Amino acid sequence: MRNNLNRKAFTLFELMVVVMIIGVVYALVLGSFDPKKSVKIVTLQYIKDALSPYWTKGVKVELVIYDRCRESTLLINDQLQDDVETNINAEMFKDIKVFKNDRHNGERELIFSPLLIDKRLHKVCFRFTLFPNGSNSSYVIKSGKKYYAYFPYFEETYVTTALDDALEVFQKKEFTKISIHE
Repeated sequence: MRNNLNRKAFTLFELMVVVMIIGVVYALVLGSFDPKKSVKIVTLQYIKDALSPYWTKGVKVELVIYDRCRESTLLINDQLQDDVETNINAEMFKDIKVFKNDRHNGERELIFSPLLIDKRLHKVCFRFTLFPNGSNSSYVIKSGKKYYAYFPYFEETYVTTALDDALEVFQKKEFTKISIHE
């Protein structure tokens, strides 16, 4: 007869029970740990890239900068996303101007509609949208000494230091697409 007091190893069953207990504790602790999602806008050139993780087909995603360009929020299908933190460089948006160029009126500065947040109406200084069909906002943005031309479909943002250059490139690409579809 063996003496059970002298054994020096665990049985397979005991090891499986310990692993199962560790797995349950791990699932409970890390399952409840939900780090807040974050959208970080480092440069205006890559806004679309920063928002794309939140976009799927049929979903509208908007970055809205408001209150003198110091505050920001993310909207998905026009609903505020409290679980997503937006992290912007307020300096980048401080003197921002947004231009649209149409074939009848030439260049014009855009004014965005106010936004209702927490039962208060806020003045919006910038809004960038990824639409349900995969297109995005298209206009020219001035920030500091740079101009960024955003085109509606899957094209790289054009960056220049001259407004006329940005508007000319924007107009060529924008109106070429319009005349193809007319």
